[in-house]
Amino acid sequence: MSDYIKITCAEKDALLAQEFRFEFPVQYTEYNRLSQQDLYEKVCDQDVIIISDLTIDEKVLKNNPNLKLIALCSTGFDHIDLEQLKSRNIKICNIRGYAGDAVAEHAFLLMMNLIKNFSTQLNAVNKGSWSKGQASFYLAAPMYELKGKTLVILGKGEIGLALAKKADAFGMKVIFSERKNATSCRQGYIDFDDAIQQADILSLHCEFNKQTIEIINYDVLKRIKKGCILINVGRGGLLNNQDVVNALEQKLLGGLGIDVLDIEPPPKNHPLLQLEHLNVMVTAHIAWATNEAQQRLFNILEDNINSNILGSEKNLL
Repeated sequence: MSDYIKITCAEKDALLAQEFRFEFPVQYTEYNRLSQQDLYEKVCDQDVIIISDLTIDEKVLKNNPNLKLIALCSTGFDHIDLEQLKSRNIKICNIRGYAGDAVAEHAFLLMMNLIKNFSTQLNAVNKGSWSKGQASFYLAAPMYELKGKTLVILGKGEIGLALAKKADAFGMKVIFSERKNATSCRQGYIDFDDAIQQADILSLHCEFNKQTIEIINYDVLKRIKKGCILINVGRGGLLNNQDVVNALEQKLLGGLGIDVLDIEPPPKNHPLLQLEHLNVMVTAHIAWATNEAQQRLFNILEDNINSNILGSEKNLL
C-alpha cells in the first residue's frame, strides 16, 4: 500500500453530514453532488470512489487507472457494470441490511392510507365539506380495514419479510408470490397467477433486472383482483406506467402507493404524477431515509471502505 489512499466522495448529499473515520492514511476529496460530466472532469487518479447514482464507465476508468474500490451508497447496483469492473480487478461493495424496517414501514403506511382513502378524507375537511354538512361526520369516500385482507408480497428478502411481520400483527393474511413465469413453485410461495387473483394489496419488493422490467403490465392488471391496491417501494421500472394509469382509470386498481419512479427526479408531466383525483399517493424515494437508517447506511459504508482497503472483504458484489 502506498503512503496514503486517494478517496473521492462524489455524492455526499446522499449521506449524513458527518465525517468519515478512515483507518488508514488518506487524501480525501468530497463533493456535494457531481454530475456525470463533472465526474469525468474532476475525479482522476483515485483509489476509491464513493457514489450513489453516478455511473462508472470506460471514461471514468481511464481517468482512474489505479482504482481499487467502488463504494456504493445504496443497495441497488443495476446502474453498475459489474463484469467490466471485476475484469479489471476493481472491487465493488454495496449497502446491505440497513433499511428493511424503514422501507417496510413506508409500504405499510402507504397501504393503510390508501385503504382508508385518507387523502380524500383530509381534503374534504380542508375544503370545508364537513363544515357544510348536516351530520356529525363526513365520510368522503369508502374506508376499509386491513384486518382480514390478503397481502401478496413479491420478494421474500429483508424488506418483504419485515412487511409480512407487520401485516401479520394487523391480522392480515400474507402470501409470498412465486416469480412471474416460474416453471415451479418453491415451498412457502404461491404461483404468481394465483397470488395476484387473491391480493387485496400487492406489494413489490423484488429485484429489478431483465426478468422483472415492467413485471406489472396490463396483462397482469386485467387479471388482478378488482380493486386491489398496488404498492411499489422497490424500483420504478417494475411498472409499465401507462398500463397502471389505465388500470386506475378503469377501476381495475383501487389505489396506488409508490415511492419510486422509472425516472428520478421525474419530469413534471410524468404520467404517475397526473393522478390527483384517484386514490394515489406518491413519495419522493424516501422510504429508506429515516434518521436511524441513514446512520446505519453511513456506518456500513465507512466499514465497507475500511475493511476492503485493509484486506478484509465486506459486502462485495
